[in-house]
Amino acid sequence: MQDTTRLKPTESRHGADIAAMQPRAAADWKPQPCGLSREELRRIVRKMLG
Repeated sequence: MQDTTRLKPTESRHGADIAAMQPRAAADWKPQPCGLSREELRRIVRKMLG
């Protein structure tokens, strides 16, 4: 006797459907600087990663 597991095919979504589900930023949104240098950010990340 042969045991097999049959999987249902997944529903494929069209690219437009996926793009519509993505959250969008406001048109006038701009990133704000955090005031830290790249080296300071690297030290923080290194400390977090151990």
